[in-house]
Amino acid sequence: MAEKNDGGDKTEKPTPKRLADARKKGDVAKSRDITATATLFVWMLVLMFGAGYAGNQVIALFDDGFVLIGGNVPFHTALSQLGWSALWALLGITAVALLPAAITGVASEFLQAGGVFTTEKMKPTLDKLNPVEGFKRMFSVDNLVELAKTLGKATLIVFVVWLVLRGSLAEIIERTGPVLLPVAETDGRSAAASILLYTGSLVRTALLWTFGVFLLVAVLDMAWQKHSYTKKLRMSMRDIREESKENEGNPLIKSSRRQLHEEWANQNAVGATRDANVLVVNPTHIAIAIAYDQESCPVPMMTAKGEGPLAAAMRAAAEEAGIPIIRHVQVARKLYEDGAPDELIPRDMFDAIAQIILWAKRVREGQPAPDLTEPELTHTT
Repeated sequence: MAEKNDGGDKTEKPTPKRLADARKKGDVAKSRDITATATLFVWMLVLMFGAGYAGNQVIALFDDGFVLIGGNVPFHTALSQLGWSALWALLGITAVALLPAAITGVASEFLQAGGVFTTEKMKPTLDKLNPVEGFKRMFSVDNLVELAKTLGKATLIVFVVWLVLRGSLAEIIERTGPVLLPVAETDGRSAAASILLYTGSLVRTALLWTFGVFLLVAVLDMAWQKHSYTKKLRMSMRDIREESKENEGNPLIKSSRRQLHEEWANQNAVGATRDANVLVVNPTHIAIAIAYDQESCPVPMMTAKGEGPLAAAMRAAAEEAGIPIIRHVQVARKLYEDGAPDELIPRDMFDAIAQIILWAKRVREGQPAPDLTEPELTHTT
């Protein structure tokens, strides 16, 4: 006989609370390939808009070298001057290339985490120090998928770069050999500019195709990460029951639930007032909405009651909907104390409410109506 399922299988989607708890610990679905793709995109922009600066730095370095060589400057002097020029050029190009990419990487990680910053992942735990657990993590499904993805991406990139270079190999050899040398002997700046212009075009083409590979992998990886994340946080029915019990005892959740209930009740009271026959007030602190439909029920019914701000809201709703409003302190107080919403009015109030409903009918029809606000109604005590 098959064993009875006690709710221990993790087959249910994670609850909002479980997702929020994981988020607080910094455990969110994010893809490294999204960060890599964003960084590559920024590099492409840097190449487009910063290539001029980098090119000028390299050309100036070539210029210095050709000048020093042509001027018969001593070797150690030329080496020193070229070394400092090369260092400053390298620092400038590195700053232009790396700073935007670094900022993009940090921003991408931060945005994928939904703006959450936590040190929870950095805290040392026994599992992290346990070699057995470390070995298990090393050969986990996620790491194996990551390895396969990295190898596949590297293979695609190498293939793309090979395709780009294969069609230009003959031209590269020609530009760096027989065509370039005569120019370099007479005009080093033109030679350097020619090399940079051509190599820049090749690099842009290779980067564009590489970006396409990165983007494809990033989209697939993000889908996989979301699937893995949801699967990892799945809950059993037992987990859901325990979470529900825990929430029931949480005073903040109780308070929130009570507030929602009050808001719902207030909205219902205001809505019921708009459909009532008459609103009885005392005049500002208490409001009672009464409905009467002779065909459906021969006895009037209290549809809503409220005090304080709710009474004021009910009165405003009645004025807006054109519902007659009658001021009578005794009737309002007794109905508020003895009656309940969606219930028939108390038996000892039948005569008083009958007079009020008749008064409201005459008011709606534009007929003369007696003043019921000052004298006591019969049978109100």
